[in-house]
Amino acid sequence: MKRKLLSTLTTATVVAVMLPAAAASAAPTADDPLPIAAAAVGQTEPDGTVSPMIIGGVPATQVYKGVASMQYLRNGNPDWHTCGVVLWTPTFASTNAHCVTNADATSKDPSIYKLRFNTINRKEGGVLTGARSLTIYPTWAWGTNPPGTVQGDMAMIELTTPVLGLPTVLPPVSGPWKVRPGKPARIIGWGFTRMPWDEVETPTMLSQLDTYIVEPKHCAVAAIDAGEVCVMDPDNPAASACYGDSSSPVMTRGPKRNTWLAIGTASRETSTDCTGAVVYTNLSYYRDWALQVITGRYKAPKTPEQPPTGSRPAYRWAGCGTAC
Repeated sequence: MKRKLLSTLTTATVVAVMLPAAAASAAPTADDPLPIAAAAVGQTEPDGTVSPMIIGGVPATQVYKGVASMQYLRNGNPDWHTCGVVLWTPTFASTNAHCVTNADATSKDPSIYKLRFNTINRKEGGVLTGARSLTIYPTWAWGTNPPGTVQGDMAMIELTTPVLGLPTVLPPVSGPWKVRPGKPARIIGWGFTRMPWDEVETPTMLSQLDTYIVEPKHCAVAAIDAGEVCVMDPDNPAASACYGDSSSPVMTRGPKRNTWLAIGTASRETSTDCTGAVVYTNLSYYRDWALQVITGRYKAPKTPEQPPTGSRPAYRWAGCGTAC
């Protein structure tokens, strides 16, 4: 089975961890003590489409190849940023389910989205592609998933054209990444960089913030489950993800300089003011499902359970605020 899978997937993503990386980043190593970033917070907009942004961070110090800004046409703006995206293979990427689903948890029309990969400036440069299809994790139900199941805030995107070249942000294709509380990490995103935010749209330039993966108890108020990780800086809760950072990754240092392991993508916050802990979908937890989608072996349930009307818990989804 493993041999068949690896032969089906492109080698670009699988062998990336073995190749030399680009020039060294100015950031400290993963084993150095780092300041921590805490919460991603969703803010309600008229159409429920705003997601979180990094506060207390700095401008990105490198191009994070394999990460994209997902955009669509809104209010006459063709570059409206909604969520981040992580590349798995040249033709498949992941985002969070809350970024691409309707109120009844069904998929939105994939053709409305464009994705710009491999650039710090989300409006120019890099590689531009579109979404051919969306596959939503079967238990996703806006927090009303059946007892004993995971939230399932995970979706796979089939791209219209391939994104070629070796990524520097590596998804768990060749194997699951180890996640342990207390490990230094980094978050990136095109979300708000201050609060209150008085601009028409989220920033054009990518931001980053060094942080930690922490114990799940810090995210208990947001009902963190086995398929998620918690990110926070207990000593500096004012530095955090915020509106517009939804589905952008939390990463730990990779095997080569300037490479990163994609641990998770921003799902929901534990506060309303861009402070505190943030729940991230654990990509390694969903690895087997993602690879089934990529290889065409996944068969969606014929009658997926839909969220009951009016019964949603008041979770703060990073991509759409408290009233999504």
